[in-house]
Amino acid sequence: MTARRTCLGLPLNNSTESRVQTSPTESKVDVLHLTSVHSADDSRIFGKECVSLARAGYRVGIVVPEEGTCMRRVDGVDIIPVRRRSKRPGRMLASTISVAVTGLRRRASVYHFHDPELIPIGLALRLLGKRVIYDAHEDVPRDILFKNWIPPYLRRITAVTMAAVEWFTGHTLSGVVAATPIIARRFPARRTALVQNFARLSEFAVPEEPPHSGGHAIAYVGGLTVERCAIEMVEAVARVKRYPDARLILAGNIESEALTTELAAMEGWPRVEYRGFQSRTGVARILSEAAAGLALFHPMQSYMESQPVKMFEYMAAGLPVIAADFPRFRDIIEGSRCGICVPPRNPADIAGAIEWILDHPEEAREMGRRGRRLVLDIFNWEGQEKSLLQLYQRILA
Repeated sequence: MTARRTCLGLPLNNSTESRVQTSPTESKVDVLHLTSVHSADDSRIFGKECVSLARAGYRVGIVVPEEGTCMRRVDGVDIIPVRRRSKRPGRMLASTISVAVTGLRRRASVYHFHDPELIPIGLALRLLGKRVIYDAHEDVPRDILFKNWIPPYLRRITAVTMAAVEWFTGHTLSGVVAATPIIARRFPARRTALVQNFARLSEFAVPEEPPHSGGHAIAYVGGLTVERCAIEMVEAVARVKRYPDARLILAGNIESEALTTELAAMEGWPRVEYRGFQSRTGVARILSEAAAGLALFHPMQSYMESQPVKMFEYMAAGLPVIAADFPRFRDIIEGSRCGICVPPRNPADIAGAIEWILDHPEEAREMGRRGRRLVLDIFNWEGQEKSLLQLYQRILA
């Protein structure tokens, strides 16, 4: 990843754009992505969508909340920071306003926003005659039913209201990008592009024989929360008795100090290598060390119907997957014989799956090969990129 920096208001060195092939039409199109929640290195927004658009010849920027005030260019994309707010009220109000004001100043041809909080801004931009795209990462109305920070008596009415708002949004904006087929069904088909968050093949190039044979490390990459089975994973590695050298590699931010303290006090923590947040290169390096990848979640509706990118990244890296025993996950993992599904709240079953992988290295490698082939054929970003670019061509026509 190459980067150029400039403080806001100063000229930007354009040398990193020299490798981008542009057409006469696309070279005039400025695209601005807006988010008040995600970080500048978000793998879907920046690493896939923004970089793909830049390589297709669009001039791309992304407004994100982060520390510092210096704009920089990474892989042909301008990263434009606004002040980060850590608390939810500040993020939902002040960050939203900052992102909106900064976005309007850029006078882009296409605005592409990624958070439900930004829907009013998207509608206002549409009223001003702008081309606007809403990127629906999650099934927001359904997720609201499980948000602990919303009082239980308000969740259903809030969910119904949000469903109505998204319905109106989908029929008003220029286009919608949906991250899963279930989300896509909630928006008008003629305006919606299904752009699934699959693995980018170029990040996980592996030889025909995966390099992780013989290792006793199990990896988890992603946000570490209670709902994403952080506690169960640490307890499970403590139960892997036949392999005292087995270790759990965790990569990602831990959601709170309280969870950090709780994990550090657990019996399995001495067998954990916590590596914190990792770059895309760091993620690939960790997966090259592992014998399997974990994709575990509590059985909440939003997770049960999700398509977690970590699952496809494990497969792309040639790893067998130990996944939550959800119907959608079973269809992919056990249906394609590229891993094992287990009850995610049961550390004993998770430990049993880890021991099976370590007991059967040849079968595990074959699972990894099957998963890798599936990603090469179907579950890759390179195929989804076409849907994104076609949506842009359609709304610009």
